[in-house]
Amino acid sequence: MGLDGAIARRQGLRAFKGTTNMANIPLILHQYDISPFSQKAQKMMGLKGLSWQSVEMPMIAPKPDVEALTGGYRGTPVLQIGGDVYVDNWMIARALDHVSPKTPLINARGPLRDGAIYAWGERLFTPLLHSALAAYKDQWDADFLADRKRVFPDVDFDALEVHDAERLSQIRAYLGAINAELKLCGGFLGGERADSWDIHAWGLVWMIKSALPEVSPVVDYFPALMQWYDRMTQIGTGHREDAEIEVAWRALKSSEKRVLPPSDRDEPLYEWVGRSVTVLPGSTDRGGAQGRLAAVDYEQAVLVVEPLPGIEAQVWFPRFGYHIRKSRTDEQTCPKKMPASKRPGLFV
Repeated sequence: MGLDGAIARRQGLRAFKGTTNMANIPLILHQYDISPFSQKAQKMMGLKGLSWQSVEMPMIAPKPDVEALTGGYRGTPVLQIGGDVYVDNWMIARALDHVSPKTPLINARGPLRDGAIYAWGERLFTPLLHSALAAYKDQWDADFLADRKRVFPDVDFDALEVHDAERLSQIRAYLGAINAELKLCGGFLGGERADSWDIHAWGLVWMIKSALPEVSPVVDYFPALMQWYDRMTQIGTGHREDAEIEVAWRALKSSEKRVLPPSDRDEPLYEWVGRSVTVLPGSTDRGGAQGRLAAVDYEQAVLVVEPLPGIEAQVWFPRFGYHIRKSRTDEQTCPKKMPASKRPGLFV
């Protein structure tokens, strides 16, 4: 594994020390397949050769089941392991490395280097998102378009054009960097085997090849990139079983929860532990999660919410990229159950 891998294993799992053995609890991924972020999580399952269950969530609000499970957050994907719920691929990767430490590590390079590719991928997503919105906005019905405008409030939909040379040049710059890195590293960005660098980059190339034909020729221009993309595709997605939401409620009722990490006394939000708070994603409207702040440190914030009457869940958020606000009330509320709706569309 090497020194770097040993350090990554030690540091990346620090928050989960002293936890209950979760090895026999099913992995449930709440998601929908056409999201590149869901594809990244599925590729994590494939890298580690894990068995998991897929519960499909609606692509637009309302998303009553996942909102109940998380306290109000409705982004994709969300990983559930018993009574613990992990929001965002950053927390999902850390959770999977913990429950399956003997399989290849996802976060194999240490917190800063793994975090760097995660943030880099978020930057590349912006021009890809604009390309997707430009290509599909005129094909969506009014409800789906209104939802996407609500999710991405900073995007001027009317100004987006399908043929945008400057945006395409930006995308080419990112893809060229991947191609150049592959020439240095070999078969994968992680070297001999794939890791988080490959997963976060692959999910965005998948988005191009699956849904953006105007951008796809840029990928084809880079031979090392195309060969790597094929190798990553062949890794697969593990052993998937499609399931209904009832499996989530059963797991929530019957499983133990992780022992929480201690909150650092020098954490600026230490005094907020035990109080009602709301956690909000930084740049998109994916819903705010409301609950009791049970733990917070520089790696994560954990909320306690009540998805079912008398049944609690622990919801784990990354500390970076998410904002914590004091709630206006100390009474926790659960999202009202509403009929789920499905629309054809794309992404977050």
